[in-house]
Amino acid sequence: MNLPEPQAGQAADRAREAPVRPRLRPRPPALRMSLNLTPMIDVVFNLLLFFLVLSRFGPREGMLPAQLPSDAAAPPAMELPRTPVRVRLAADPVSPADCRVTIDRFNESPMPFRALGPALRRIRLQEPGFDHLTPVHLIADDDVAWDHVVNAYNAALAAEYERIFFAGSP
Repeated sequence: MNLPEPQAGQAADRAREAPVRPRLRPRPPALRMSLNLTPMIDVVFNLLLFFLVLSRFGPREGMLPAQLPSDAAAPPAMELPRTPVRVRLAADPVSPADCRVTIDRFNESPMPFRALGPALRRIRLQEPGFDHLTPVHLIADDDVAWDHVVNAYNAALAAEYERIFFAGSP
């Protein structure tokens, strides 16, 4: 059966109205980024080999230069231990309010308290090996008034000693 002519024209019109589909090309595979480490590893090994060949691991022989400090920059010499001046304070048995004072090796007999300052000054100025840095040990009995201990401390300060200590009886 032959179709009439008008029907053949309708089919052609329908073909024109249909959306045109483009031909699909095959998609190229996705590009993968990768880091080629081979050249970098080659360079690292070449550098390692270069430094190993040129390195010297033995100590150098001969004189090593040294900059020694001058005498002006030398640390201070160690101070020798000093023999302390031992001041002994004891309560006077006759008058407990008074105090007897002795200085070991210098004034073994009791002296009046007011003579302590001049005696300490004489030791500092006249005795060899004793100066303002010589330690002064104040040794007081238990029954000595605290005022006498403080006055002995002040007498040592007045005699210009810098190291004054309270000590117990040896």
